[in-house]
Amino acid sequence: MATITRGFRADRDNISRQGGASSAAPVYVNLTDKAFLRLHHGYGMPVVTQTLTVLGCRPSDEQLNAMYELLKSGPLTRRVHRPAVPFARARWVHADTALPLYVAPDPIDAADALTWANEQGQYRLDPDGGYGWRLSAVPTHSGGMVVCLTKSHAVADGHAGLLAEAGLVDPQLATSGGLDARVGLWDELADGAHRGITVARQAVTEIRRAARDPRHRAAVRAALLSRTPEPEPDPQGWREQSAVVTFDAAQWKSAAARDGGTTNTLYLALTADLLRRCPLIDNIPPVLTPAVRILRAHDQQDANSFTRVPVVVQRDWLDSHDLTALRAVSKAAFEAVATVGSGVLSQPRQMPPDLLDVLPDGVVHRLLETVPITVGMCSNMGVLDSYIAPQLGHFEPSLHMKRAVVQGLDAPRTARQPVALATWLSESGGRIHWSLEAFKPEMAHTAAELADQAKKVARSWGLHPLHVYTGDTTT
Repeated sequence: MATITRGFRADRDNISRQGGASSAAPVYVNLTDKAFLRLHHGYGMPVVTQTLTVLGCRPSDEQLNAMYELLKSGPLTRRVHRPAVPFARARWVHADTALPLYVAPDPIDAADALTWANEQGQYRLDPDGGYGWRLSAVPTHSGGMVVCLTKSHAVADGHAGLLAEAGLVDPQLATSGGLDARVGLWDELADGAHRGITVARQAVTEIRRAARDPRHRAAVRAALLSRTPEPEPDPQGWREQSAVVTFDAAQWKSAAARDGGTTNTLYLALTADLLRRCPLIDNIPPVLTPAVRILRAHDQQDANSFTRVPVVVQRDWLDSHDLTALRAVSKAAFEAVATVGSGVLSQPRQMPPDLLDVLPDGVVHRLLETVPITVGMCSNMGVLDSYIAPQLGHFEPSLHMKRAVVQGLDAPRTARQPVALATWLSESGGRIHWSLEAFKPEMAHTAAELADQAKKVARSWGLHPLHVYTGDTTT
């Protein structure tokens, strides 16, 4: 379930098998990549992930620059190359530029780290053009520093995101792999010809499907012909709300074992218990969509190599603290996981992938179906101790975690998506960090409200928070 599950030895072996960048296969833009790229084109809400670190002492400028240069040489620094050959696949290639390192001149209180990180999360990125990440830092009044690596979801997930940050610890892993693979004109011509035939066949299949299915026909017609305007932003209204609740890892694991579960099962239970307090799912079982990482040995360089599975959590399991039943249901869901790129965002209405890939972004965006229920998202990032850059680890971080935010999420836009609560779990330094994002005002109107609800839920399961960060997302 965790999106970071492998150690450095496996990564080194994988690089050795690839034989370096020159012999690696090209990294083609997959459906999930393209779905997240579309969100940056004005057809949705860009999703960015963050690695947030709070330090008691301040790293030197040389240490921050060393981190920046390693990231710049790694797989995050990529852009999209679209061949001039019709129907040939777009691919990721190495970018020769990146956004500069930013160090804020004015210090903040360490307690405001999450609010500052939310501000960094609103910085506009352009992953298509090679500006998919940004490293920023701010000193604290107490003499420490907050360091934040913000990445577009299009480049940050799957193996690319893992290797990018692993490269901070072992420069050998800061490799661009297949991003430097050469693809000649004849290869592109062959690819375009093959895909052109495939797209034509898939178009015929869709025409036949539309003829048989009036609902599908109406949806395709609306996507092709309608021009639904984007909702007007609400500058003074509600914004996404954020909280991070920190626990002793040993206490968390003990509580999980006591109730018949694992670290991950307890995480799902707490998230479902918090989600069911949202009035949008009153009297129905909470539905979670955990992230599951899928690795393919022959294609490790996908920018996105995860998918999501639905897990229905019965309310009586939460009332009785029954992690045994939840563990069995979630395990069955993980074993029945679908392939990468098969979700509603990546492959709307389950249309053929090559046909979707050549349709205009606006058409694909209008094909998205409205999910009839409100759900919660879970991403267990695992133990991060091995992935902390030495420049930061020397200062014994009080907080090192992963999270994500949505850029420009306000009340008009949140009505168009089904997620009320998005959460991430990270473990580092003997602590577990439960990161929470309210994606709908019905979930929490303020960050303080979200944090209070989370603390009540945790205490009902016998957990005692060590620290709570709260932060509002601003434009």
